[in-house]
Amino acid sequence: MADERITDIGPPNYEQFLPEVIKKNYGKWDYHEIIKPGVMVHVAESGDKLFTVRAASPRLLAITSIRKFCDIADKYCDGHLRWTSRNNIEFLLTDESKIEPLIKEVEEYGFPIGGLGSKLSN
Repeated sequence: MADERITDIGPPNYEQFLPEVIKKNYGKWDYHEIIKPGVMVHVAESGDKLFTVRAASPRLLAITSIRKFCDIADKYCDGHLRWTSRNNIEFLLTDESKIEPLIKEVEEYGFPIGGLGSKLSN
């Protein structure tokens, strides 16, 4: 198993960084839908839900912005966020009640929410 390596050569196994809901339902997702601009829900066969909130970024970010996004992820998402291939930020959370406060804080910081579906990239 990759986690039992006795060497430090190579990258760590990506699975150790996944949110628990993704580990539990890996390969067992039933469907996903956009529930509002910039917010998507992924629903697993088990009924578990994972919400994604996407924020646009200018592709080049100062370390202060990256730290701020990490602080926001710690506050609302148990620290789980990712950058997309086009350098937008996606916050991954399971508590639907935290979506609106997260969106409010990201927008107050000056970054728009959106970009899911057939939309233009930032």
